[in-house]
Amino acid sequence: MIHVPAEAAKNIRNATALETLPPLMPRSAPPDPGSTVRSSGRLPRSLDACRKELRFFVETARILSSSREPKMVFRALINRARVLVRCRAWSLFVVDPTTRDLVFDMVGGPGARMLKGLRILAGHGIVGWVASHGKAAVVRDARTDRRFMQEIDEATGLRTRSVLCLPILSKGKTVAVLEMLNKIGTPFTRHDLQLLSRLIGQASLALERASLIEQVASLIITDELTGLFNARYLDEALEREIRRCHRYRSTLALIFLDLDHFKEINTLHGHPLGSRCLTELAEIMRQSVRDVDIPVRYGGDEFAVILPESSVETARMVAERLATAIHTHVFLQEAGLKTQLAASIGIAGFPDHAKTKQELILKADAAMYRSKGTGGDRISLADQL
Repeated sequence: MIHVPAEAAKNIRNATALETLPPLMPRSAPPDPGSTVRSSGRLPRSLDACRKELRFFVETARILSSSREPKMVFRALINRARVLVRCRAWSLFVVDPTTRDLVFDMVGGPGARMLKGLRILAGHGIVGWVASHGKAAVVRDARTDRRFMQEIDEATGLRTRSVLCLPILSKGKTVAVLEMLNKIGTPFTRHDLQLLSRLIGQASLALERASLIEQVASLIITDELTGLFNARYLDEALEREIRRCHRYRSTLALIFLDLDHFKEINTLHGHPLGSRCLTELAEIMRQSVRDVDIPVRYGGDEFAVILPESSVETARMVAERLATAIHTHVFLQEAGLKTQLAASIGIAGFPDHAKTKQELILKADAAMYRSKGTGGDRISLADQL
């Protein structure tokens, strides 16, 4: 059993545990200068192999450069790894940042569907060792390795023998692990480890770039104060959901909500505490709406909820639950103020009340202002205008 640092091809040649493995290139006497090119015109095997590897990694760089999401990077990594080293089964595990457990994210081979989404506890198995130590592992015969988890084989029917397992790092932390099982023909070699280490090095850079792109994209559509989606995202999401309504002949509802007498909070207690009220309201919304619903801060103290594939009646029930949660919540308790608030709520549905995105927004907004104009602390529907 061999443990090798994942990121260091240079360390591979210094690892004494690898001395018994085959050399990177076949040992031979120095070539005769006159015989560098064979009579057939073909390059010597070693040079030809080097050229193929170079072309492979240049092509890999091109593929990874177009991968703008972490998921795309992982998919490209798997596809290229399978070209580089042929094996019977493979898995890509994503590390849960909270528990450090490893989740089967992409799986190929026997029992793939069964394994997807399952977890391996942090530190368990060969893959857990690799994740916790940040080092690669090459195992010629898993049956002789005390870290090997026989339970996976028993569940899938695979007979694991050779294992090549490497950590995928981003900003110095292990974020995923690539595991390849049962190389076709022979056990995994030092050269396989070197090639896959180089491939993962490329993928790690692409992963950091994709994560940065994802973070920037998230900032564009996220409200900085509350962490909810913003008006820009509401616009995009409504476009998407209305297209889905047309395609599947389904319905969509939109709730608009405005806190009553919120300006008095800012006037009496200052904007910092006013902002605190808004963050508390955002948390109430997260807890009150359904998992499929999309809460949004539209601007100021005006909020919205997109309810995909929902009727106006469903939206009314969600709005009532939201209004009750606002009523029963004590705002600014940590500041010692114990403030009670209420909200004016408006609801519009597609296609019941509107035929376009803009019309749906206007109808929900108008229904909300009707609630506010008639005393506040109530729910109005667009068909009541």
